[in-house]
Amino acid sequence: MMNKTKGSLWASFVIVCICNNITQAQIKLTGKDDPNSEWDLYMKGYVQMDAMLDFQEIQSKDGFAVPAITLPQQNSMSSSFSIKQSQIGLGVKQKNSDENLSVYLEIDFLGPNGTTAPRFRKGYITWRKFMVGQNWSNFSDVDIFPNIFDFAGPNGTMFIRSMQVRYTTNLSKKEQLSLSLEDPNTVSVTLPNSPADWKQKAIIPAFTTVYRYGNERDYFKAGGILAPISYEIKNDVQDKYNTHTTLGFGGMVSGRLYSNTLNNFRFQSSYGKGYATNNIVLNGGHYDAIPNVEKNTLETVSLLNLVGIYEHWWSPKWSSVIFYSYSQVGNKNFMPENMAKNFQNAGLNLVFQPYKKLRVGVEGNYGSFKNFANKKAEAFRLQFSTSLAF
Repeated sequence: MMNKTKGSLWASFVIVCICNNITQAQIKLTGKDDPNSEWDLYMKGYVQMDAMLDFQEIQSKDGFAVPAITLPQQNSMSSSFSIKQSQIGLGVKQKNSDENLSVYLEIDFLGPNGTTAPRFRKGYITWRKFMVGQNWSNFSDVDIFPNIFDFAGPNGTMFIRSMQVRYTTNLSKKEQLSLSLEDPNTVSVTLPNSPADWKQKAIIPAFTTVYRYGNERDYFKAGGILAPISYEIKNDVQDKYNTHTTLGFGGMVSGRLYSNTLNNFRFQSSYGKGYATNNIVLNGGHYDAIPNVEKNTLETVSLLNLVGIYEHWWSPKWSSVIFYSYSQVGNKNFMPENMAKNFQNAGLNLVFQPYKKLRVGVEGNYGSFKNFANKKAEAFRLQFSTSLAF
């Protein structure tokens, strides 16, 4: 009976591992064969299944986030299975028009409190050179994301989605400029545990600008962000709130370069103060600003990120990615001791792609961090994944 149970578990494990990857595709639903139809309705996405084996305790299951490693370190092995990274997108776009009018909606299944429930990812309208809605921040560069399975990827990258208004224009055949105003509610700050009454306040949107040079395959990007951080303070209950604003800022460079059809290198580096919410693993972690109680102010926190990615195709069906990422957080003497001072992660995978829309592979991810109390922790994850795109 026990051998039969073990056999069933291994069979389930193999089935999950044979079903997990990310490849973009698109299904035309209407308008394709109807010359009188003014609109195209399409659907795209993928179903991804992951089997993950952790050798140390880490709170982040769907996506390897180094700051989520349990401290003090718990060297306990655990496994988990997930389809939460699967995504479904539905779009409508106008045919044969220079207006470039379209609507797009997208969900995944990373529901609240660890549930496998639908979660809104994107929803935006494009018209001519404008885009309005929730999409990847203009300060993000999703084109550097390599052929990997992990949902987070290199932890030093700038990847968040935000509500925004964006304007994009071509300066020349190879040059493009984009500007955006983005949701001020994405700012995440640490507030003090003190008698003073502090409140975070969203007033002024973040402003970003990004310059792109290159073609569809090889390119270079340089961008900047200004992120006003507003907050209110009152010292006594009877006092009125006083509003203050401090300015966060950041700069970013990124790019992708192919040496030939089998090899490419991708990179991203960013530095600034008060912009940590744009980091893929620090978003919502209260790293944008911290209180200086002596001065009764919030002070922005500096952040440096360095990311390097190398992708190699052994053959038309086999590929590997190796990457390294390092992040350094500001070192003010009043930083909370439980906050990460620096963190790094590295990954390596082997991917088999028997068909254009199907990937199967194995991936290893290592990460370590040190907090401001100089306590350290590290973790390693082995992930087996399969993904079928549509």
